[in-house]
Amino acid sequence: MGCVYSKACIGQICVPRDLELRDPGNVKVASENPVFSPTSSDVEDGDIREQLNLNHLSMSRDHEIGIARSSRASLQHFPPDGGSHSARVQSGNYELRYSYLSQRGYYPDALDKANQDSFCIHTPLGMNPDDHFFGVFDGHGEFGAQCSQFVRRKLCENLVRNNKYHVDVAQALQDAFLTTNSQLHDDALDDSMSGTTAITIMVRGKTIFVANSGDSRAVIAEKRGSEIVAVDLSIDQTPFRHDELERVKGCGARVLTMDQIEGLKNPDEQCWDTEEGDDGDPPRLWVQNGMYPGTAFTRSIGDSIAETIGVIPNPEITVLELTQNHPFFVIASDGVFEFLSSQNVVDMVSKYKDPQDACAAIVAESYHLWLQYETRTDDITVIVVHLIGLNNTAGVQSKNYEAAGRFPLPQDAETSGSESPTVVSWKSRNQRERKDTSHASFHALENSLENPQIWMPPSPRHRKTWEEEAHIEQVLHDHFLFRKLTNSQHHLLLDRMKRVEVQAGDIVVNQDSFYVVGSGEFEVLAAEKEKPGEVPRVLQKYTAEKLSSFGELALMHYTPVQASVRAVTSGTLWALTREDFRGILTSEISYLSSLKLLRSVDLLSRLSILQLNHIADCLAEITFSDGQAIVNKGEDLLGLYIVQKGKVKITFDMDTVKSKNASSLISGNKKPDFVPDNKGMSLQKTEGSYFGEWTLLGEHVGSLSVIAVGNVVCSILTKEKFDTVKGPLTKFSQDDGNV
Repeated sequence: MGCVYSKACIGQICVPRDLELRDPGNVKVASENPVFSPTSSDVEDGDIREQLNLNHLSMSRDHEIGIARSSRASLQHFPPDGGSHSARVQSGNYELRYSYLSQRGYYPDALDKANQDSFCIHTPLGMNPDDHFFGVFDGHGEFGAQCSQFVRRKLCENLVRNNKYHVDVAQALQDAFLTTNSQLHDDALDDSMSGTTAITIMVRGKTIFVANSGDSRAVIAEKRGSEIVAVDLSIDQTPFRHDELERVKGCGARVLTMDQIEGLKNPDEQCWDTEEGDDGDPPRLWVQNGMYPGTAFTRSIGDSIAETIGVIPNPEITVLELTQNHPFFVIASDGVFEFLSSQNVVDMVSKYKDPQDACAAIVAESYHLWLQYETRTDDITVIVVHLIGLNNTAGVQSKNYEAAGRFPLPQDAETSGSESPTVVSWKSRNQRERKDTSHASFHALENSLENPQIWMPPSPRHRKTWEEEAHIEQVLHDHFLFRKLTNSQHHLLLDRMKRVEVQAGDIVVNQDSFYVVGSGEFEVLAAEKEKPGEVPRVLQKYTAEKLSSFGELALMHYTPVQASVRAVTSGTLWALTREDFRGILTSEISYLSSLKLLRSVDLLSRLSILQLNHIADCLAEITFSDGQAIVNKGEDLLGLYIVQKGKVKITFDMDTVKSKNASSLISGNKKPDFVPDNKGMSLQKTEGSYFGEWTLLGEHVGSLSVIAVGNVVCSILTKEKFDTVKGPLTKFSQDDGNV
């Protein structure tokens, strides 16, 4: 799965925002948070300590921490003591012996890429010694690592706090998934095109409750005579399943493969059969009038855009009574099941007495198979749980909880033939290849911060009437590609959209651009070769009245679409080239400027590009006229101010400032524009400078007044917005430089 490059993601676990600020010595997950059980600390605390160490390392440069890029690619996450763990199920009088292993994927072009898989183990869960919980979360999209970590933290909390937890586990699981999904939508984390799958197993006595949303998998081994057979406890939720296919279609999704989208195959015929035969081009979900989001799964947590066309968080839940014929179960991300069947996995686990050895063997074999067939690997995470000392129980059978979500009874893996399809694959020519939805744009941002290259829009601008601009803005309103542009970027984008006049019968041949239909009617033609005399098949029609646009993939992935667009009538298109789109994203006068200014703030200088990106989204722009008071003496500043245009004059009492975290004022006394004033000390701030950083720490400087010198434009980051992104900061010394 994909993840934006982030300096806070060095190593195998992407550090959650709230963990980055904690003192490792004060982190006591099990004892301080009543939701998590005391004896789960051997897993949870070790996990958190490792994440904190990684975050500490990520604040140093590569040569300072001495980790070669090639070595980072193979980092693994395993139990701190390197062994297996045990937990007793008292009412069932048996033991859970478990271990886990998470292997970060190998990406030749992104050796620092974060592991988007995460997992949790709580033995026990809550205060009941009979309740135990295991979960694997496989993130996808730009912020997949952050989404999976968010769900990892929140899901168990929501489960234990649910009022039905003690009486109806299945319904409590259903509620917990939905609540977590809503919380992710409400969080500052952008889940519009990112999310995570979730596969969990809760053990209560001799009963296990399996909840699945997505295409990770749970498998249990069952003894049948001399054989040990794999039984799937979950079934991948993809359009390959007829029930899921019909459900998402009923929600308005178009379900097509990439070849169908590009016109290489008939879009009116179902061209897929089974997951094994997808040839790297599985069916995907698309909105009616666009070429996104392209998800190859039908359920997940997050993915707010895909949710509008039926990608729901509701888990399918199955319940199974354990017997002595069940020696172990396995839950794993689809990085394991990409090339291994469920039976393959069960056979491998059966060879090892120690679950830690079994985990290592599964990950090694999965990794090997990925590199055998590809030049990269997916992230790979597996949990193996041995069931030791189970006694037989009469009348045991699996149960189907319809109230919690329809789900067929467990099946033999050999019979179901289920093998996970690829997820969010954008290139049908390269089998099983995954790409981030805007990987290139974020890579460009990171490179531009380190190696600035100014992109200036070519002139002249493409003039438009106000009616034409209003129409373009209406088409682009809430379009996921342009949601996060700043006001200046929106204006720049409108300027750069070029008028293209077409006549009836013309073919739009420039396939590296995004288009907005200004007037006329257009039709999408299949790219396949027609027989002599055969009329080309029409895949879709675009009109201005429908607020149509097309060509998103060309901007997202720099991949031209194979289908052609023909003008049915004369009309007008507004075109945005790939080069201009990339330039707007990384332009000095827009978004990149905000990121650079944020990084220049001492308090924010060590944040990652991803964190700065979130903070930049929270900036509010305010203008002031010459002589206008930005803040009067005795008033509180709204937050951190960054001067985008013009100058400001700041007057303050040095004695009251010295005890504050106000480096923007204290360091100014060495500059030529710092002069004594009969009302205190006076300092001018020019374009690119800042003040008010102390407000992010909750501090107050009452003796300060600020006045605009000329027309001034400031970007403001309030403490409330900052806290939603980074978490509250405790007071610290600027000399320490610790964030």
